[in-house]
Amino acid sequence: MISIINNPNSTVAYFKQEDYEKLLKDGIHKRAVEKGSVQMLMEKLGYDGLEIQYKQTGQPFFRNNPELFLSISHAKGWYAVSVGTEPVGVDIEPFSSRLKQGQDYFRNERELPFSENETALQLMWGAKEAFYKWKEGQIADLKEEVTLVRILEEKLVIEFESDEYQLGFRVFGEVFLVFTL
Repeated sequence: MISIINNPNSTVAYFKQEDYEKLLKDGIHKRAVEKGSVQMLMEKLGYDGLEIQYKQTGQPFFRNNPELFLSISHAKGWYAVSVGTEPVGVDIEPFSSRLKQGQDYFRNERELPFSENETALQLMWGAKEAFYKWKEGQIADLKEEVTLVRILEEKLVIEFESDEYQLGFRVFGEVFLVFTL
C-alpha cells in the first residue's frame, strides 16, 4: 500500500514492494524493478506523464518540467519519492546494525551524544542523505558540515553553515524515512 505525506512545498510517497525478493529471484533485473516501483509512486502522485532524467551528479529531474523538483530513494524493496515546488530530498532505509559500527564515517564530534542510540544514528544518517540530495550534492564534507542537533516529534533539526533546517521523519517497524519539508 502506498502512503502519502503532504507538506507545504512537497509531497512524499513511499511503500514496500512485498514481492521484491521474488522478482529478483525470478531474474528480473534490479534496475527494472526499481524503475517500475518509482513509476508506480509517480502515478499515484499524478506525475505519471513526466519524463525523469538524471544529471551527471545522479540527481533526478523532470525533463520538461523545470518548475518541479524530484528526489528518489530505494533500499531493499522500500521506495520513496518526493516531488516539490522547491528542491527536495528523501531517504528511506531499513534498520542496519552496521550503522553503529560505522558511525565514525558520518557522525561528527558534536553528534557524539547520539552515538549510543541506534534510532538516533539511523535518523542522523537519513537526515544527512536527504539533506545532501536537497543540496544536489553541493556539500564538500557531509560528516563535518551537516550536524544533527535535535530530534523532535517527527522532525529533525540539523545545522549547516550556521543555519538550522528542519526535516520530517517517520519510523515504521524497522524502516526510517527522512525528508525535507
